[in-house]
Amino acid sequence: MTRRRRMFLAAAVALLLLPCLAPRNVGAAGESFAGERDGIRRLHRRERLVFFGLQYLLNPYQRKQYLTTADPRARERWIETFWAYNDPTPATEINEKRREHEARVALARRLFRKKTEPGWDRRGEMLIRFGLPRFRAKEPGTVTFSGEYPPAEFWYYPSLDMAITFQDYLLNGEYILAIEKIGRSSREELDRLKAINDVYKYDVLEFVDSREWEDEEDLKDILSFNPDDIDYMADPDLRALQPKDLLAEWDREKRIRSANNFFKYDRERAAIYSFDLEKNLLPVYFDVTSFRGGPGSIRTEVNVEVPTAEIGFDVVDGARRGRIEIRVLARDAGMNPVARAVDSVQVVAPADTASQPGLVPGQVTLTLEPGYYRLGIEAIDAVTGRMGVYTANLELPPMDGRLALSDIMFASRITGTGDNPRFARGGLQVVPHPIHAYRIPFPLTIYFEVSGLDTDEEGLSWYEIEYRIVPLEKRRRGPVFAGIPPAISSSFRTSGYGADQVQRLEIATDNLWKGSFELQVTILDRRTMQSVEKRGRFSVLE
Repeated sequence: MTRRRRMFLAAAVALLLLPCLAPRNVGAAGESFAGERDGIRRLHRRERLVFFGLQYLLNPYQRKQYLTTADPRARERWIETFWAYNDPTPATEINEKRREHEARVALARRLFRKKTEPGWDRRGEMLIRFGLPRFRAKEPGTVTFSGEYPPAEFWYYPSLDMAITFQDYLLNGEYILAIEKIGRSSREELDRLKAINDVYKYDVLEFVDSREWEDEEDLKDILSFNPDDIDYMADPDLRALQPKDLLAEWDREKRIRSANNFFKYDRERAAIYSFDLEKNLLPVYFDVTSFRGGPGSIRTEVNVEVPTAEIGFDVVDGARRGRIEIRVLARDAGMNPVARAVDSVQVVAPADTASQPGLVPGQVTLTLEPGYYRLGIEAIDAVTGRMGVYTANLELPPMDGRLALSDIMFASRITGTGDNPRFARGGLQVVPHPIHAYRIPFPLTIYFEVSGLDTDEEGLSWYEIEYRIVPLEKRRRGPVFAGIPPAISSSFRTSGYGADQVQRLEIATDNLWKGSFELQVTILDRRTMQSVEKRGRFSVLE
């Protein structure tokens, strides 16, 4: 090939690649807005590095919000808030995802550096988004009778079963995705792609022709069954239609699947971090209930239940002992930490039996002011190290100076406190049941508090309690669904000393059935005729 022809080919390839070489993000996040380039130019050098590494995680609104923020300190605070919101362990000080992301960005700059923005090629982008592959192979450029083929790299992630192929089309050390050079408008481009695939053993499902059977009608019956249940290989005519090299065909199908997994993850996931691949998470049920606290404050309780079968035990002094540590961190609307609490739940059972409770309850209490909060909740098994991580958004309206009803706390049992101070509330021990599931014939047990009741001259308050149980789904009767029956309801009047009252109810489940229900509790102040209502959902098991 002459020098002039090679220069013309390089220029043509460069024109084809212009849309592909620009900084890019996943899906709509890659869309720019008017003034985006000006916003990037206003950033300091270090801020640009941060933005280019973070761009793959940002949606269009976040990109615009960050780049249109004029004050550098405000931009720094924006980054801190973003990572606080995406902290995989929200109840601890360390943000594992941010630490891993920043390490990936630094490695991308070092391994795949380029002088133009964003500072790395597409290999760097994939490193930032998905981490380093376990397997990385390089193919040198080759010249054959069918054409010239640029250098290539093949990456494989076993944990994702994902394969990515890069190629250096301009022979300048800057690699792009092999699929970015693919033109889909002509048959010549498809033929060229197949030729490249033959060299680099890279398949794309979209361009793989379906198998052409000689007599498809004869195979319809057999292909409609699970092949594992049919000895189709015993038929010589069918055996002749199978690939000659089954292992090679199997390997080819795996490569096709791995290549298409990249398209799937590239489309659906902005990035994947080590913590995202953790599959051995500790299952935890939790809910959040709020009660009136001191003046201007609200007592917020995070209730958890952990299945006993998921807990690790050590045998100590003839008994099986386990421990679950519960951590909760509350952040305000600006993602600033405002309150944290820790509780340790000890589980003890005889060593020679598995007769321990099915669910182990725990509770952490925070004192918060009215407002909006984001709670980070972690439960850690001290024996196995397994962790369950959850977040919850919480709105706390004011409860002072008005008639107010707390959240409905679903309980597994309510008894006198005795000598056990756990879950104590006045003279009661209310064991939380955040899974909200009750088995017939055991009663539905709830606890709530009323505050702000009007009192008479003797300090008495007079009020009425009404509860309604409404099915959330239709009940099947034979082959058809029956209509939702009327709500189960009851009401009674009561009184007490003081403006604040506590209530416990046990509602029989004999008249209920398996399914989901909503409990509605209404309090009517009989002196002022004001009312408040709270709702909660629960399920009934047979």
